[in-house]
Amino acid sequence: MTDDEALARAAGLGAPWRDRGAEIAEAIAHARRLATAFPRPANEIAEPMPAFAVPVPKAQRA
Repeated sequence: MTDDEALARAAGLGAPWRDRGAEIAEAIAHARRLATAFPRPANEIAEPMPAFAVPVPKAQRA
């Protein structure tokens, strides 16, 4: 079993997709490009952006 076949099977693509190998390969290639498209932080546990706090509506302020 190739990597592409294993990924397709893991995604739940079974018998109905058997004849659509080119489409599956294109989707896998696209997913791999997306996985490397975003920069990773040097510190993996670092927050990439400050946490967002939802402001309390004026009617609920005491």
